[in-house]
Amino acid sequence: MEAKEKNLLWLKLARTRGIGPVLIRRLYEHFGNVEAVFGAGEKELCRVEGIRKGIAKNINDPENLKFAKAELETCDKQGVGIMTLDSADYPRNLIQIPDPPPVIYVKGRLTKDDERAVAVIGSRNHNDYGEVMAKRMGSGLAKFGITVVSGMARGIDSLSQQAAVDAGGRSIAVLGTGIDVIYPPEMKPLYDCLCETGAVISEFPFGAQPDPGNFPTRNRVISGLSMAVLVVQATNPKSGALITVKLALDQGRTIYAVPGNAGTVWSKETNRLIKSGAVLVEDAQDIALDLFPQIAGGLKEPGPLFKPQGKSSDLTEPEEKIYSLIPEPLEGAIELDNLIRKSGLEPGKVQSALIELELFGVIEKIAGGKWRKKQQEQ
Repeated sequence: MEAKEKNLLWLKLARTRGIGPVLIRRLYEHFGNVEAVFGAGEKELCRVEGIRKGIAKNINDPENLKFAKAELETCDKQGVGIMTLDSADYPRNLIQIPDPPPVIYVKGRLTKDDERAVAVIGSRNHNDYGEVMAKRMGSGLAKFGITVVSGMARGIDSLSQQAAVDAGGRSIAVLGTGIDVIYPPEMKPLYDCLCETGAVISEFPFGAQPDPGNFPTRNRVISGLSMAVLVVQATNPKSGALITVKLALDQGRTIYAVPGNAGTVWSKETNRLIKSGAVLVEDAQDIALDLFPQIAGGLKEPGPLFKPQGKSSDLTEPEEKIYSLIPEPLEGAIELDNLIRKSGLEPGKVQSALIELELFGVIEKIAGGKWRKKQQEQ
């Protein structure tokens, strides 16, 4: 049977009322192929656990065929690929979960190297530290050849994905909408970029809108595609990030968390995760070394994170500028207000640069809220 005909059957099955990914997988495993599912009678279908007579009748509903033909036509028009449970290139990590999507719509390209993937997730509302760490983790993972998976949401998700792309790495966005619906709409530049350099995927049909119920469903795919899940910041125990953590634990994935200041709303949940057994990580190298036994030989060697002398590709222009204005260890120190005035940058950008430089270990804050370069070990 040709791939297009198979895809038509899978789309019909995915559209069937009364069944979801778990039952579809049972049907597929029971009959051995999707063609046999549609060739079986109602009595034989009902031998599969969870399949009742009404569901068996729904499988051959003519409306399912009409839907499937329309979806394939739209795929051709929009340049969207389809992967199904019997596709040779179906993501290996994802097929291991109990309820993998029977059909995945793909824009861009999934590769075998994407098996080395880490989900980076967190709050839509974050502080400067959260932004710095999301970018640092995204770019750092990319430099180790690890694909960053996330949901293209505002905040930590999209920051980490953009950083991975900017560092020359790969990232996959898993949507809670149809693959043709960009949500939130301001993510279109990132969406277009991922379609070119990585992939955007969805299990929802064309035109599916951002219904709240779609996102917990989507989150199991984010964790399912990944070897591990990293939480950068989380402010609400009922947030999507924490739902993803629960799903990841059910799937047997490792949980990493970035620590934060005690008592702050942005770090409350990540610190709680660490107390509950999540692995504390401070940079991407911590994750790469922890995962190394599973992906031995497959990691890229990262370049130096920072070179105090000369320009470093790892620093943004604001960071370079701020670093140049900070005195050497024996030459005194400078206050934040003076840095803002001398740099001509917005206060938020100055503070973000200071956080990043401090994390790199090249500046330090001393008494009186002043900053100076840190003495480098010889």
